[in-house]
Amino acid sequence: MFWELKRRVAKGIPVYQQSPLQDDVWAALRADKDDFLVYDRCGRLTFHIVLPYSFLHYPFIEAAIRATYNKDICGNCSVDSNSMLSAQWNNTQYNDTGLVASNGNKTDSSPIKRGNRGARRDAPARGGHHTHPTHA
Repeated sequence: MFWELKRRVAKGIPVYQQSPLQDDVWAALRADKDDFLVYDRCGRLTFHIVLPYSFLHYPFIEAAIRATYNKDICGNCSVDSNSMLSAQWNNTQYNDTGLVASNGNKTDSSPIKRGNRGARRDAPARGGHHTHPTHA
Protein backbone atom coordinates (compact mmCIF):
# COMPACT_ATOMS: atom_id res chain seq x y z
CA MET A 1 0.00 0.00 0.00
CA PHE A 2 2.85 2.40 0.83
CA TRP A 3 4.45 2.05 -2.59
CA GLU A 4 1.12 2.42 -4.39
CA LEU A 5 0.35 5.61 -2.49
CA LYS A 6 3.88 6.91 -3.09
CA ARG A 7 3.47 6.22 -6.81
CA ARG A 8 0.12 8.05 -7.04
CA VAL A 9 0.81 11.10 -4.89
CA ALA A 10 1.61 14.45 -6.53
CA LYS A 11 5.26 15.41 -6.89
CA GLY A 12 6.63 17.10 -3.79
CA ILE A 13 4.16 15.47 -1.37
CA PRO A 14 6.00 13.19 1.07
CA VAL A 15 4.58 9.81 2.01
CA TYR A 16 5.67 8.24 5.28
CA GLN A 17 5.50 4.70 6.57
CA GLN A 18 5.82 3.84 10.23
CA SER A 19 8.65 1.50 11.08
CA PRO A 20 7.66 -1.74 12.85
CA LEU A 21 9.85 -0.76 15.82
CA GLN A 22 8.36 2.74 16.18
CA ASP A 23 5.72 3.62 18.75
CA ASP A 24 2.27 3.74 17.17
CA VAL A 25 1.88 7.18 15.61
CA TRP A 26 -1.93 7.06 15.86
CA ALA A 27 -1.77 6.42 19.60
CA ALA A 28 0.73 9.27 20.03
CA LEU A 29 -1.64 11.61 18.16
CA ARG A 30 -4.71 10.28 19.98
CA ALA A 31 -6.26 9.54 16.61
CA ASP A 32 -7.43 6.61 14.53
CA LYS A 33 -6.21 5.67 11.07
CA ASP A 34 -9.24 7.20 9.32
CA ASP A 35 -9.08 10.53 11.17
CA PHE A 36 -7.94 13.75 9.51
CA LEU A 37 -5.58 15.97 11.46
CA VAL A 38 -5.11 19.47 10.02
CA TYR A 39 -2.17 21.58 11.20
CA ASP A 40 -1.48 25.29 10.68
CA ARG A 41 1.74 26.77 9.32
CA CYS A 42 3.19 26.86 12.85
CA GLY A 43 2.67 23.12 13.22
CA ARG A 44 -0.23 23.43 15.64
CA LEU A 45 -3.29 21.20 15.39
CA THR A 46 -6.27 23.20 14.13
CA PHE A 47 -8.78 20.41 13.40
CA HIS A 48 -9.18 16.75 14.30
CA ILE A 49 -11.97 15.21 12.23
CA VAL A 50 -13.15 11.70 13.11
CA LEU A 51 -15.21 9.04 11.34
CA PRO A 52 -17.80 9.17 9.86
CA TYR A 53 -17.23 12.88 9.21
CA SER A 54 -13.80 12.22 7.73
CA PHE A 55 -15.32 10.59 4.65
CA LEU A 56 -14.33 12.78 1.73
CA HIS A 57 -17.87 13.22 0.42
CA TYR A 58 -18.62 15.38 3.48
CA PRO A 59 -17.50 19.04 3.37
CA PHE A 60 -15.63 18.95 6.70
CA ILE A 61 -12.13 18.09 5.45
CA GLU A 62 -12.06 20.75 2.74
CA ALA A 63 -13.61 23.33 5.07
CA ALA A 64 -11.02 22.59 7.77
CA ILE A 65 -8.13 22.94 5.31
CA ARG A 66 -9.55 26.14 3.82
CA ALA A 67 -10.22 27.65 7.25
CA THR A 68 -6.72 26.78 8.43
CA TYR A 69 -5.12 28.20 5.28
CA ASN A 70 -7.28 31.31 4.79
CA LYS A 71 -8.27 32.39 8.29
CA ASP A 72 -6.26 33.49 11.30
CA ILE A 73 -7.22 30.41 13.30
CA CYS A 74 -4.18 30.42 15.53
CA GLY A 75 -4.46 34.11 16.40
CA ASN A 76 -1.27 36.08 16.91
CA CYS A 77 1.31 34.09 14.98
CA SER A 78 4.97 34.88 14.44
CA VAL A 79 5.05 32.99 11.14
CA ASP A 80 4.37 35.27 8.18
CA SER A 81 1.88 33.82 5.69
CA ASN A 82 4.38 34.60 2.92
CA SER A 83 7.17 32.55 4.52
CA MET A 84 8.92 29.97 2.43
CA LEU A 85 6.87 26.82 2.00
CA SER A 86 9.82 24.57 2.67
CA ALA A 87 10.37 26.15 6.08
CA GLN A 88 6.68 25.75 6.88
CA TRP A 89 6.73 22.15 5.71
CA ASN A 90 9.72 21.32 7.89
CA ASN A 91 8.01 22.88 10.91
CA THR A 92 4.94 20.68 10.49
CA GLN A 93 6.74 17.46 9.59
CA TYR A 94 8.90 17.26 12.66
CA ASN A 95 6.88 19.29 15.14
CA ASP A 96 7.34 18.06 18.68
CA THR A 97 5.26 20.65 20.53
CA GLY A 98 3.35 18.36 22.89
CA LEU A 99 0.03 18.52 21.04
CA VAL A 100 -0.85 15.07 22.28
CA ALA A 101 -0.92 16.16 25.89
CA SER A 102 -3.03 19.23 25.16
CA ASN A 103 -5.41 17.72 22.62
CA GLY A 104 -8.12 16.38 24.95
CA ASN A 105 -9.81 13.01 24.68
CA LYS A 106 -11.30 11.87 21.42
CA THR A 107 -15.00 11.08 21.49
CA ASP A 108 -17.07 9.37 18.82
CA SER A 109 -19.97 11.76 19.41
CA SER A 110 -18.03 14.75 18.12
CA PRO A 111 -17.06 14.96 14.45
CA ILE A 112 -14.50 17.70 14.86
CA LYS A 113 -12.11 18.91 17.50
CA ARG A 114 -10.56 22.34 17.25
CA GLY A 115 -7.10 23.26 18.31
CA ASN A 116 -5.21 22.13 21.36
CA ARG A 117 -8.06 22.93 23.73
CA GLY A 118 -10.09 20.07 22.19
CA ALA A 119 -13.16 22.29 21.81
CA ARG A 120 -15.80 20.59 19.71
CA ARG A 121 -17.49 22.28 16.79
CA ASP A 122 -20.28 21.18 14.47
CA ALA A 123 -18.74 22.98 11.49
CA PRO A 124 -15.03 23.28 10.88
CA ALA A 125 -14.97 26.86 9.57
CA ARG A 126 -16.39 28.56 12.65
CA GLY A 127 -14.55 31.27 14.54
CA GLY A 128 -12.36 30.94 17.57
CA HIS A 129 -8.72 30.10 17.94
CA HIS A 130 -6.38 27.98 19.93
CA THR A 131 -3.53 29.20 22.06
CA HIS A 132 0.02 28.76 20.86
CA PRO A 133 2.29 27.78 23.73
CA THR A 134 4.89 30.19 22.34
CA HIS A 135 2.40 33.08 22.41
CA ALA A 136 0.92 32.48 25.86
